[in-house]
Parts: sequence; C-alpha cells; structure tokens
Amino acid sequence: MATVASSQESLGYILMKEIIVSSQVDFDALPNSFDEYTRILIKNTTSKLVVKISRGNSSVVAWENSSVVARGNSSVVARENSSVVARENSSVEAWGNSSVVAWENCVVRIFSDYLKKIVLYGFAVAIVSSTITVNIEKKSEYCHVQIIKSLGWFENNGVEKTPTVTLYKKVSKDFKTQENTKNETLWIIGSTLEHPAWNPNNGECGEGKFHACSRPYFCDEFRNNKGDRYIAISINSEDLHEWTGNVSYPYKIAFRKGTVLYECDRFGKELK
Repeated sequence: MATVASSQESLGYILMKEIIVSSQVDFDALPNSFDEYTRILIKNTTSKLVVKISRGNSSVVAWENSSVVARGNSSVVARENSSVVARENSSVEAWGNSSVVAWENCVVRIFSDYLKKIVLYGFAVAIVSSTITVNIEKKSEYCHVQIIKSLGWFENNGVEKTPTVTLYKKVSKDFKTQENTKNETLWIIGSTLEHPAWNPNNGECGEGKFHACSRPYFCDEFRNNKGDRYIAISINSEDLHEWTGNVSYPYKIAFRKGTVLYECDRFGKELK
C-alpha cells in the first residue's frame, strides 16, 4: 500500500506531498495526474518496478536499493544505491552510487562520479560535465556521450548574473531554519540577515554560510517538513559563493547576506 509521507495544501501556502511506494501494485494504483505537485518515492523494492508513464504534476525518485525500469516518456531520478534501466524515450538523472542502463532513445544526465555503472545501448545519450570522471560503457555504435563544459553556476541554472539576484530558501512554518540548534535562523519577511561567521570554503554543506537555490522546488532536497514554506531572497552577487568541480548539488549556492522579499510557491510566484 502506498504511504503518504507529507501533508497537503493548507493555510494558503503549498506543501509538497510525497508518496512512498515499494511494489508494482502500489505504483500502478496511483492516479495519472495529481491535483498538487507530488513526489513519488520508490523505496525498499523487493522486485524490479516498472515506470510506464509520466504522471502529471509529479516526479519519480528511486532511493536506496530500489530497482526500477523507466519506459515510455517517463522521468526518473536515481539516487543512493538504486538501479534504473531506461528504455524508449525515458529520461534519467543519475546521482550517488546509482547505476543506469540506457536503451533506445533515452537520455541520462550524470551528476556524480560515484556512479557504479552507466551502460548505453541503441541511440541512448549520456550527458556529463567535463568536471566529472565516470566509466560509461557504449554497447552500440549509435549511442553517444555528450561532454559539456562547466558553464558556471549562473548559466547552468538559467539565472542572469546581475548586481542583485533573487534566489530561494525553504523554511519552517514559522520562518526558521536549523530549528533548535545553535544555528537556528529566523527568516522574517522584510528582514536582512548577514552570516555571523562567513566561511564558504569548507564544502557545500555545513556551517559558515547561508544556502539558497536557483528555484524554490530544488529546496525540497534539503527539507520537507509539515508546514514548510518557500521564501524569495534578494542577494547581491558579490555576496554569493559558487562551488566548482564535481559538486553534489549544482543548483545550490552559498550567500553571506540577503533580504527576505516575500513568501512564494514552489515555482517562485509570490503569495499574497
């Protein structure tokens, strides 16, 4: 039976719903489309699960030791130790220790050099940054590996680099992050916050900086608690720090100081 992992829309702001499935029966029982944006999490499968269609207003993520076959026009994100076989016109994002076998016309985007295996058949295409070293096995003369150069955080994320940019965070229902820790921060609308111990050079995660994302929904990667909100923040470009090389979160950036503009939905639209 599918499990709903988070609450639905309430109190005028949007909460992303997550549904956990572990079997083909659970997955096939899901609707073809959702009224609110829903993330379908495939976890702890005991047999290979087939994703045949792309369900409206949703995304599919394979976690942990799950085994998934993506077919048709479906899209799957492979994370941790998951294994995905992509067929037909499906699209796969590969992270962590996942492995992917791509057939026919599917496309695989590679975001980690920790991948166990990438195998291409037919007319499959793998897209990988020049900063990532990964073993890709080509089983057909027609498949293709597209090496793309690192364009920098702004161009990769479609954000125009102007003196001041608007980026996004996800906060608690009372506008806090790092709740009940020494780093608890209150992000009230209209307030300007400056990090008291700015040090962005100790890696993507951890202390020494604030974090923002190029799109609100990318923040779902880092927190997804009941009542969470999205906020838009105005930041001077000189107060940003982007990581280069083999980054784990290419849509995340560090910032020293910013002003909270407004609450928004997961697509950046201001909530009145």
